Amino acid sequence: MSKVASNVSFTDEQVCYTFPARLRSGGVFSPAERLGVPPLDDFFTGTVQLLNIQILMIVILSNLLHFFLHRLGIISFTSQCLAGVILGPTILAKYDYYRDHIFPQKSQDALVVTANMGYSMFMFLTGVKMDFGMLLRSGRKVMILGIATVLLPYMIGLGFQFTRIEAAPGLLERMQIIGSTAIQSMTTFPVVSHLMTELKLTNTELGRLALSTSLISGIVAASLELGATIITQIRGVLNAGLTLGSALFAAFVLRPIMVWVIGQTPEGQKVHPACVPLLFAVAVVYEIFFDAMNQSPAMGPFVLGLAVPPGPPLGSAVVQSMETVTTSVFFPLFVVTAVMRGDLASFFWEFDNKGYYGSSLVMATVTKFLVCLFLSLPWMPRRDSVVLSLIMCSKGVYELSVYTFHRDTTSINEGYFSLNVVAIFINTVIIPILIKHLYDPSRKYAGYQSRNLFSLKPRTELRVLPCIYKPDHIISAINLLDLTCPTQDNPLGVYALHLVELVGRATPVFVSHQKQKPVSDSCSIDVILAFNHTPHAAATTTTVGTFTSISHHRFMSDDICTLALDKEVSLLLLPFHVKWGADGRVECADNSFRIVNSKVLERAPCSVGIFFDRGSFVSRQTTSDGDDQPDHFYSVCVIYMGGGDDHEALCFAMRAAREPSLRLTILHLVPSDDDDDDMSVSRRRNVVLKEAMKGISGLANVRYEEHAVEDGPQTALLVREIANEHDLFVVGRRHGLDSKQTMGLTEWSEFPELGVVGDLLASPDLETKTSVLVVQQQKQVKK
Repeated sequence: MSKVASNVSFTDEQVCYTFPARLRSGGVFSPAERLGVPPLDDFFTGTVQLLNIQILMIVILSNLLHFFLHRLGIISFTSQCLAGVILGPTILAKYDYYRDHIFPQKSQDALVVTANMGYSMFMFLTGVKMDFGMLLRSGRKVMILGIATVLLPYMIGLGFQFTRIEAAPGLLERMQIIGSTAIQSMTTFPVVSHLMTELKLTNTELGRLALSTSLISGIVAASLELGATIITQIRGVLNAGLTLGSALFAAFVLRPIMVWVIGQTPEGQKVHPACVPLLFAVAVVYEIFFDAMNQSPAMGPFVLGLAVPPGPPLGSAVVQSMETVTTSVFFPLFVVTAVMRGDLASFFWEFDNKGYYGSSLVMATVTKFLVCLFLSLPWMPRRDSVVLSLIMCSKGVYELSVYTFHRDTTSINEGYFSLNVVAIFINTVIIPILIKHLYDPSRKYAGYQSRNLFSLKPRTELRVLPCIYKPDHIISAINLLDLTCPTQDNPLGVYALHLVELVGRATPVFVSHQKQKPVSDSCSIDVILAFNHTPHAAATTTTVGTFTSISHHRFMSDDICTLALDKEVSLLLLPFHVKWGADGRVECADNSFRIVNSKVLERAPCSVGIFFDRGSFVSRQTTSDGDDQPDHFYSVCVIYMGGGDDHEALCFAMRAAREPSLRLTILHLVPSDDDDDDMSVSRRRNVVLKEAMKGISGLANVRYEEHAVEDGPQTALLVREIANEHDLFVVGRRHGLDSKQTMGLTEWSEFPELGVVGDLLASPDLETKTSVLVVQQQKQVKK
């Protein structure tokens, strides 16, 4: 045997190794007993057996702890940290037999290598599951928030350190504090993504806002790290340049190749079986390269994962192949072995600078919380702003990996490493519990940014998501979209979603038809062809995307709202559940889709329109046939009484008024006898109305009428009189608004989802073929 000095993980001491290493022992009943070696001790000398036992203990203990602790709001990462405390020198490793036979020094190489490989796999999967496009869609507020929550805490933290620099006992301690301030100022995407997954907030507006902000913060932090590399390393410029070049190579070379592979995969089919192993091999190459550049090795697979197109078929195939073993085995293995490196018990008694280091950590965290809170309060509710600030202060596996790397390379001492492990543990205990207590899951899709027609800025793309339940809805939706009159200055983005009931299969499916080649027998082929071959789809004024969701009715509303949130649409179009025949009579009604519509109205992150076609809904192409003077003018009427929903309906009609073949009538219903309170409301309403109509005041095809009504019955009579005078009515839902114009009608409403006026126009007793669009403005979150 040869004696060597090992840079071990738990304690630094000289140990004996046998070369070549003994991979397997002879078993429990081996002949070793005749040589005076206990059978069990001989069994533990095999590297493979020992590694299996260690992994088994780590996985079982971490899952057992989480089984009991998750009821208290504890996330799995915290349970894994606690398992590391139990298995490490803090508790069990104090016993000689456990330290010499279960987790001996000679077994650490195999265990740590396996754990580090698991962490790289986790970072790779995190990058794959992330949509890098959210960075491009981030608004100015999110961009400022992401940058400020890194730079301001870092600068304030450094200023605080310089005021107390005499308290640091030496240069190493001062450098550790500066490094810790930088780490505490970071908000990394892998940590926030893991936390959002644990708390089931990934597909919420708050979760997406946190992910976008953390991504921007991560980019800022990575830029600072590259700058530090250039300054502190001899070949820093070369290392930073090659690192940045590898990221650009993944984005502009490897990603187009992967997009091409996806495009060659038929719709509904899986990618070639060789794609996932090949992609994993490239991830290993990136890990080796980043390690050679003196960067964190796991960041290499993460950068490659960002280049992988998310979702089916490639991204989902990678996740399905690797996620279970990574999250259940390798990720806990890394967390537990990292925590096992520190003796937390001795830290409390032997570390002399706890106060100085601890105050620095607290200062950085509090500063970050206050900066995020101050910047988000003006445009977010107070409670949600506090939750977002807590999320941005969260720490986790990334910070643990950084401290572990510096501890293993002796850049930081044992006491400082233990202090930061304790800080991470406390952070992961407190923050998830506070978030669960403060966050209201019923506001899953609550909007913090205005996504409606009324707030849409000039020269901005209008994004609309039409939902298709049945083939009859295709033409109506296309004709309704045609009324938006897209132009080069005001383009239109259409994201058509075909919803199909899940029958005969166990798992739901969501397909993006832009990524894969559609097949002839696809259930959505009619939707794909219809929307992709509209006149505007071939022009540069309209972009079209088609999707299919195959799921149970009770989950369709989540698919609709999630896609609306992801594409940042301003208007969601839902078909009414009642179908009328050619004679204007009701043919059938599907109450399952009525339930879907009601859920979307309550949860939607944007404005919602419910439309139904009784037969008069023809597009302007069919009315004008391309002539300058159309034979038939398409008549649209907006019934306006005030309120956000009516403003939204008016904004939609104003876009349609730009078409010369259309005649727009704005019917303003006012109460006949306003009292003093009503007069002030009317004045405010008239100011908003006049402001909104400035853009169409000079158009010859727009007519404004004002009618005074006493109560709801008089409004109902007026609606019946004009029902056959127009081809399309656009009205606001006005849900929850009481006014003299609708007094007494709410109690008789048959379809509450249409509002009072919409319900009148949808009445089976109304003999008309007119079509109706009922609009509900985006529900803003109350502050």
